[in-house]
Amino acid sequence: MFDEELQNIVVVGASHAGISFIDNIRKNGFGGRITLVDRQKGGPMERPPLSKQFLLETGDKLNPIFLLRRAKWYKENDIILKLGVEALEINIKTNLLSLSSGDKLPFDKLVLATGARPKLLSGCETLANTYVLRQPDDAIAIRETARKVKSAVIIGGGYIGLEVAASFRQMGLEVSVIEAAPRLLARVASPPVASSLLKLHQKHGVSIHTDVSVTEFVSKQQQFSAVKLANGLMIKGDMLVVGIGVSPDSSLARKAGLGTEAPDGGAIIVDQSMQTSNSSIMAIGDVALRQGDKMRIESVHNAQDHAARAVAGLMGEVPPADEAPRFWSDQYDANLQSVGIVPVDADDVTHVARIGQREGGVSYWSFQGKTLLSVEAIKDVENFMLGAKCLDQNLSPDPDLIGNPEFDPLA
Repeated sequence: MFDEELQNIVVVGASHAGISFIDNIRKNGFGGRITLVDRQKGGPMERPPLSKQFLLETGDKLNPIFLLRRAKWYKENDIILKLGVEALEINIKTNLLSLSSGDKLPFDKLVLATGARPKLLSGCETLANTYVLRQPDDAIAIRETARKVKSAVIIGGGYIGLEVAASFRQMGLEVSVIEAAPRLLARVASPPVASSLLKLHQKHGVSIHTDVSVTEFVSKQQQFSAVKLANGLMIKGDMLVVGIGVSPDSSLARKAGLGTEAPDGGAIIVDQSMQTSNSSIMAIGDVALRQGDKMRIESVHNAQDHAARAVAGLMGEVPPADEAPRFWSDQYDANLQSVGIVPVDADDVTHVARIGQREGGVSYWSFQGKTLLSVEAIKDVENFMLGAKCLDQNLSPDPDLIGNPEFDPLA
């Protein structure tokens, strides 16, 4: 049951975490006032498709399939929307949230689902035809430019960079990807998965440059035209997309004196019920880091888990059981599903390939010693689900047997 004094909830951030929290708390019987604040105009949108299907849309009118919820849902759940406004300041003495519109919203509980902001590269921020991708407005601007140009340079060989590269190739652009690390997906995927996706992109005509940094951005009349690399190469392009990661958008919390990873920023620290250092404020999603966790997880699955934990905490109930983190990515006709944390920097790690039931399907099971840490599946949903069950149940199948597709890891 909810505390009787809990009557007024304000959620900052119309993200997967924020929307999931609202959906969850209404379904669990909360009948008080809920206000949703977000800096973006228009209906809150799905984030994963922004680098994929959204870029491939041929029309300018918003396709409703990309909305997190339709307008009817907000009306039926009695949600007050404050869109296109910025949350500027939290007064922790009066429990008031100040907005750029001049409004001051009172709250019994404030839920920060502010997500993360893209990291920028010095030297290109003032050039036209230069973009990052995080918000719907970013994707709209990228799509509009991509329709007019013939070539693109992408800095960053992570999931966002590769997904945008795949979308651009499907739009007919010439694409170059530049990654400073020795391989693609160096922070998030195993070497065999990175190798598979490298071959996939090269098959589709993407020019990939790894283990090299950018030394200069070249422009003509303040418009991006090329990058110079440390190895002397000059890579030309009509537009530039920078996808080198994100930083937690914790400035609002930090200004209010809430506990964060570091004095100058980082994730907002929360307990197992997503409670911050202030009893009236919670944090969920990409901006939050639970005490005891070694790293932040950026995924829809994690956002939904945080939302469920926050609602359970408000109801005084036991939080849901921990699940292994889930991720996914679509590139061309290849669907990558991953569960667990890929041990990219660990010692004594082996990656065992297991052929899937479908044509072209394969999964890579990563072990440290005899302990299973992650499973990455390409076109192989069956082995992804098997891996998820193993990790959720803390089971480690024999690494010497898992490569046999007839072996049952749950037996």
